[in-house]
Amino acid sequence: MDIIYENKAQPSISATDTIAITSVSPELKVNTQIATSMGMSLIGVIAVILFLGWIVKRFNWKNPNKQLIEVKATYNINPKERIVLVHVDHQLLVVGVTGQQMTLLHTINEQRTDMLLAEPSSGVKDFSKNRMFEQMLQSILKVRKE
Repeated sequence: MDIIYENKAQPSISATDTIAITSVSPELKVNTQIATSMGMSLIGVIAVILFLGWIVKRFNWKNPNKQLIEVKATYNINPKERIVLVHVDHQLLVVGVTGQQMTLLHTINEQRTDMLLAEPSSGVKDFSKNRMFEQMLQSILKVRKE
């Protein structure tokens, strides 16, 4: 007579139970495939948007139309106040800007504007905007004193 000892600590699983556990229903496979393809599509669209944004930033594409108003230089007095040199209709306008208002400080005529905006003939082309603003402001003040 054979005595069969059962181990109560480990439950016994028959072969039919193993097959039932490892097999996945076809509906679950289809749902998983759909979710995976939707997730990959979403990641792809986000990647394309980020890539296009990087390209635009990298090549610095600008509107080819000539703008009617151009800010030529800015001088910050403090975080909320600044002086701005604006080129409008072949004239330079010196404008004071605060948090509440903008005030026209001075208007430079067309002939003087062309002279101020002309390229420097000394061969030095890499003036910073603040240096250019400072030079323009000094030349305007010299003319006003005379």
